[in-house]
Amino acid sequence: MSRYLIADLHLDHAEVLEYTDRPFASVAEMNRRLVDGWNATVADSDEVVFVGDFAIPSEPTTIRRWVRRLAGDITFVVGDHDAGLHRSHGLDVRQEYRFSAGGYRFRCIHDPDDVDDRGTDWLIHGHHHDMRPDEYPFVTPDSRRINVSVELLDYEPLAVEELVDYLDRRQRLRKRP
Repeated sequence: MSRYLIADLHLDHAEVLEYTDRPFASVAEMNRRLVDGWNATVADSDEVVFVGDFAIPSEPTTIRRWVRRLAGDITFVVGDHDAGLHRSHGLDVRQEYRFSAGGYRFRCIHDPDDVDDRGTDWLIHGHHHDMRPDEYPFVTPDSRRINVSVELLDYEPLAVEELVDYLDRRQRLRKRP
């Protein structure tokens, strides 16, 4: 079993194509690429920590339809577009998620601006997509932040083992190499 991270799929959300640099001609093409990339990466026995903003509309029927199409056991960290997650029975839904790997401690929360006291944990977040790359790049060692928005991950989940390798290098990375 492996653990993966990803945020900001925005499945079925036409407006996301307008305010991010997603290279898709349509919502259908975007949805197909996101699902195919996820399932080519994640096995059914893997865990995925999804760090907010899953699908629009955020309704239980929409969420269940997409969850059935995705591999792995998903833990949802609620984003600002995820109101329906709380009404979706049988899902693991949290406000934040903490774990350790490779000698690092991590705290996952959708919007990094919602955290007052970060302590010594690395903060894994989404929310800012690729819109403010100088302030919210993929890896920022100085502030211990990791942005796992899909646009910065080439639209596929990121293995925690791969992330640990990047952190060991102690380099600022604009996007996933």
